Amino acid sequence: MSAIHATAPHSHIDCKSVESRVTEILLHNSSVCLQPLLLPMIAGLSREDRWLVLINPPHDITRTALELAGACTRHILVLNTSSLDQTELFCARALAAGTCHTVIAWCSGTAPALDQLNQAASRGNALGILVRT
Repeated sequence: MSAIHATAPHSHIDCKSVESRVTEILLHNSSVCLQPLLLPMIAGLSREDRWLVLINPPHDITRTALELAGACTRHILVLNTSSLDQTELFCARALAAGTCHTVIAWCSGTAPALDQLNQAASRGNALGILVRT
């Protein structure tokens, strides 16, 4: 069994439906390290005109690690929450605001309401990535 599983919010896609703007990455093993994959992606995303928001990033995704990966940290906003409800709320608000191009949120446990997050991302013309264990 693989340790990483990426899913779209809908198991089937209707050609008339709205394009999905939120991707979920499920980690079946909490010891899997995504940083070698995420740091270059974050570095690339940090060069966009709008904000890149990181919600509850792992402790090893530090400002120094981001800078070493080539990220423009002045375009990155890091938020930390204390609950899944707060994570979902901050994620939805950041996605809908129109000031962010991408929101990456790390959470554990139950999946946030992906349909609501997708609608928020559509309103704000943003993309969302949920990393969930």
